[in-house]
Amino acid sequence: MKRDFFSSIRMKQTSEMIVIQASAPFKTFSSAVIGAGFRWAKTFVNRHVNKNYHADDVEAEYLNYLRVHHIDSEETLGMMTAAYLEDVCIRQFDDGTLKLLVVVTAGVSNAVDASRAYSVEHLLRTIGTINTWIFIDGHLTEEAFVQAIMTATEAKVKAMHDEAVVDPDTHTIATGTSTDSLLIAASQTGENYPYAGTITKLGKAIGKYVYEATVEAIQKNKRRKEQL
Repeated sequence: MKRDFFSSIRMKQTSEMIVIQASAPFKTFSSAVIGAGFRWAKTFVNRHVNKNYHADDVEAEYLNYLRVHHIDSEETLGMMTAAYLEDVCIRQFDDGTLKLLVVVTAGVSNAVDASRAYSVEHLLRTIGTINTWIFIDGHLTEEAFVQAIMTATEAKVKAMHDEAVVDPDTHTIATGTSTDSLLIAASQTGENYPYAGTITKLGKAIGKYVYEATVEAIQKNKRRKEQL
């Protein structure tokens, strides 16, 4: 029996971490600190760290963090951010066939224009980070996983542009931050999605909801900075 997509995903949120627990593993493709590349995962952690966070071995420190919190690292994918997790932005989409969940946290203190980064000698900055999670109810080819990453990144860049986020070094519009991370997670059941480019059904949904969630997350981040 096919699982009900949204009811099979449980999300818990505190000021310290956002955890999504799935009833069955998702095939994932990501740039996460823990679980990068292609793998299968059931637990997804977005961890808040202090803006001055430093570890000589980030992966080892993160694995220890998971152990302390009794989270099995074997089927876990982990990211981190200095953004306030209370400002998380979520979008759900369900048209009867395609089901999609997008989760975005955003801090843009280390915004970077990728096209101009070569001209600047970057020093270590505080952690900002835009972390984007995309959960898809469907079977993706590996090509579709890669295209989904591309489509989501293009949507993020458009959000940065429309929100006029500036690289403080080059004084040009930023394309992201220097520590952004992205996850594509697919149930690998149900509908087949061989492609996820910008004009495919899946790509259109990814583009729309990643853009919306990223814009909202950036706006929340701006308002929080104004209050500090």
